[in-house]
Amino acid sequence: MFMSEFPAKVICFFNSNKAWGGGEKWHFSTAREFIRRGFKTFLVTNPGSALARKCTEAQLPFLPVRITNLSFLNPYKIYKLYSYFRQQQTDVVIMNLSSDVKAGSIAAKLAGVKKIMYRRGLPHPLRDTLLNRFIYQRVLTHVIVNSEEVGRSFTTNNETWFPAHKLFLLNNGVDINQHTEASHKLYQKQGSEIIIGNAGRLTAQKGQEYLIQMAQVLKARQVNFKLLIAGEGKLKQPLTELIRQQNLENEITLLGHVEDMAGFLNSLDVFVFPSLFEGSANTLIEVLHQGIPSVAFNISSNPEIIEHGKTGFLATPFSAEEMAAYVMQLTTDAAFRQEIVQNGKQLIREKFDIRKNLDRLQALISS
Repeated sequence: MFMSEFPAKVICFFNSNKAWGGGEKWHFSTAREFIRRGFKTFLVTNPGSALARKCTEAQLPFLPVRITNLSFLNPYKIYKLYSYFRQQQTDVVIMNLSSDVKAGSIAAKLAGVKKIMYRRGLPHPLRDTLLNRFIYQRVLTHVIVNSEEVGRSFTTNNETWFPAHKLFLLNNGVDINQHTEASHKLYQKQGSEIIIGNAGRLTAQKGQEYLIQMAQVLKARQVNFKLLIAGEGKLKQPLTELIRQQNLENEITLLGHVEDMAGFLNSLDVFVFPSLFEGSANTLIEVLHQGIPSVAFNISSNPEIIEHGKTGFLATPFSAEEMAAYVMQLTTDAAFRQEIVQNGKQLIREKFDIRKNLDRLQALISS
């Protein structure tokens, strides 16, 4: 997509979340990419947030504003946002949280912003309220979703009023031209052991307890394996205790935060993803791109990434027995494993190429 096709726009990426996650990574990396493409971009975020720190380090311009769920009732904050949008001659605002939408969309509408967008990455139901009806029908121009599952979360039980024509499917993605040397590994396997991996926040949503159940099944079958779990979170201590109770200290290692994710993934024979729900799992997309076969539950948006028996396996929720069986199949049949890997890489090229997907967003913004 060449900049000569469209006049450049001024884009605001509005994300007040304090922690760092998939949404923050998308807003930060997309803002930088659109600067590279010749657009003027700035961010709005909470002061002291992880995103604010990243912006400071990268010298990205941002407006620090404390946004809460009731900020849309605060005239001072609405006026501050309105004034800044006007000052920057903002053409597009892309928001991340429902609290961002309530405050940011109203300020953007008052400031005359032409395209007011909400990007959502998790399949939470949309409540039928007068405020939501007003915002979605009269204020927002587009609702960006990163999976069909997230799109359904807007329309389900809201068919009579939700403007479905405003939905715009924009898949997450990876840079398909970026590769790491396969020999670069974080962990070296010992003998014939199978290396199983998982990465994600240690929270109930991510379902790591099912990994421990799966490990129990594998150990009972006398499988020689090592399970590496990357990530931090509030469930670290309970998971550590559960591992100890099940006598799995030799089989399972909680790695904590892992900076070298490429080296981590290169260490694995198979990736297991027991999340209870996802909007669109960036981790699964990155794993397929890296050439690691995956097992996940047949739930939420996972089937949009893993086609059962073709690009990985989908286990019945929440069967640790099935997960263990699929792990064994992927690690004992080398020819089938290679077929799964190649199918996964083909899917990434066709559906999850980040540059192609951002070309589509650029066309939407510039139209």
